[in-house]
Amino acid sequence: MDRSFDAVVFDYGGVMITSITNKFVPLAERAETSVEVIREIVMGPLGVSTNHPWHCAERGEIPLDRIQEGLEPYAAEHSVKLFGDEIETVYSNTKTGLTSPYQIIEPMIQKAIDVKKDGFSIALLTNIFTEFYPTVKEELDEVKFDAWVASSEEGTRKPEAKIYERTEELLQVSGEKILFLDDFTPNLIAAKEAGWSIIQVSDPLDAIKELDDKLLLPS
Repeated sequence: MDRSFDAVVFDYGGVMITSITNKFVPLAERAETSVEVIREIVMGPLGVSTNHPWHCAERGEIPLDRIQEGLEPYAAEHSVKLFGDEIETVYSNTKTGLTSPYQIIEPMIQKAIDVKKDGFSIALLTNIFTEFYPTVKEELDEVKFDAWVASSEEGTRKPEAKIYERTEELLQVSGEKILFLDDFTPNLIAAKEAGWSIIQVSDPLDAIKELDDKLLLPS
């Protein structure tokens, strides 16, 4: 077995489940703005950690139900009208008039299980709200992760350096021995700065093949 890596770390959104970013398309159309603008209003600036309410909730500093009220100043900056249901729309996993539920990516779930069977440690590293974390653990119960690293539990979020350090501590694996799958470029840049190797997930099946190649596993 190739031992260039001792551990594989998986993101949740966009890796284990389909990305929620498609939910911003109808929100943008309704608000008569771009997807980029409505996403920044709702989720905060990309690639940095700030005091935006979404970021605060991901660090476990405020509850989920306080995010919506904190979005108004950001909407005002862009002269965008909010309808009061933006967080519910993005966060909910039920079909609404605007969006459809996310889907679990079963081949990636199975790949994580197989990677562990092949002798590698595995971890989940995710930016997640306190209120949603039990759902994630239930959905991924069959994947026996060696470490669960949730931003709201750790008080730090990707791409902050501390959460990568915490992942190494929990896995007891140094950064140069970690291979990380994520769909978001700033998170991957931060991982590389921590010495990790990376796979950017755009198509999960392509990412699985790349993972097999890097671990020298049969596809």
